[in-house]
Amino acid sequence: MNNYDLRERTYRFSVGLVEFINGLYQSRVSSRIFDQLLRAGTSIGANVEEADSSPSRKDFKYKISISKKEAAETVYWLRIIIDAGIIKNEHNVSKAKELLEECIQLLKILGSISRKL
Repeated sequence: MNNYDLRERTYRFSVGLVEFINGLYQSRVSSRIFDQLLRAGTSIGANVEEADSSPSRKDFKYKISISKKEAAETVYWLRIIIDAGIIKNEHNVSKAKELLEECIQLLKILGSISRKL
């Protein structure tokens, strides 16, 4: 994968997030948090896809700003599941931290794009 292909990178992030959440035990509380995480995390790439197909610069900027907001929310939910001890298995904690680091990088990329517009 080319790390500079934002569409592919956000798509891979979404797939990894879906696989991660799908493999976790879900209690009543955690399922609500995982639902929020899944919605925000997969929305990053969906909005990047929409931005790439935007008919105007204004629409592109708007979709990138939504992607950035969703990335920030995803960072929040990943931090919650790590810091609140919602996942106990060390392998899953490690995977959550990997996803968090990637999402932070995506947030920085989207922020940079947004500032340049």
